Formats: sequence, structure tokens, C-alpha cells
Amino acid sequence: MRADDAEFITVLFGGIALGWFVLLLPTITAFRNRHPHRWAILSANLFLGGTGIGWAGALAWAKSSADYSVDGAGKRASGLKIFVDDVRSFRLGNQPPTRLGAPEDAARDVRLLPSEAVAEIERLGCLRADGHLSEAEFVALKADVLDRL
Repeated sequence: MRADDAEFITVLFGGIALGWFVLLLPTITAFRNRHPHRWAILSANLFLGGTGIGWAGALAWAKSSADYSVDGAGKRASGLKIFVDDVRSFRLGNQPPTRLGAPEDAARDVRLLPSEAVAEIERLGCLRADGHLSEAEFVALKADVLDRL
């Protein structure tokens, strides 16, 4: 093999490796940033990455991690929880708190473990401290939690 052939093969394989790196840059970025939709970005990158628009869209999606916050457990979470089933209580207007996916009386019959009750009371305390609950609402909700022990 001549020196020119060896140099050509080296440049060829280097170019192929660089091309794959550039093509998979959105996926690499998503996995390094622990993006919550990294597997969907990988799919979009593999199937649409060959087109310039698909690659640019996947890269923009992978870089859109500015809305993440770190919760108390040290896990990263997206600010937009579109596909997450949140089973915690929520409040709309003057309606009493209910659980998602369960009728109101079924939620009241659910028994809590002591550790769950403590966690729920702490969560209610944080809501009261942030001004989302009045003192009367806090006392009523705390009594409900204690009744479910």
C-alpha cells in the first residue's frame, strides 16, 4: 500500500467519524444534559437528522433545557410536565382539593402511611408558607390528612 492510499483512508475514516459526530450532536447534547425527552430526541435525530430541518429541530429541542429546576430529591425536572401524571392534590377556585384520577369520596377513603402523612403535611405547610393556602384551609386539610392515617 502506498503512502497516499494510507493517508486517503485515514482522512476518509476521520471524515466519516466527524460526520457521525455532527449528525448525532443533538442526541449527545440531550444525553449529556439529562434532558427528560432524550429518547424522543434520539428518535427524531435518527429518523429526521438526515434533513437539515430535522437536525436543527432536534438540536434546538436538546438545547431547550433552560426551564429545568432541581427538586428537593436532587433530580432534574422539566418545567413543562406535559406527559406526567401528577397524583398530588390540586385546587381550582373554591373547590375542595381532590386527587387526579379518583372520585372525591374515593380519595377520602385512601389510608395513608405515617411517612406519607408527614410528607403531605410538610407539603401543605410549604403551600401555606408560600401564601397558596390560608390558615383555615391548612388546618382543614391537615385534619383530613390526619383522619386518613
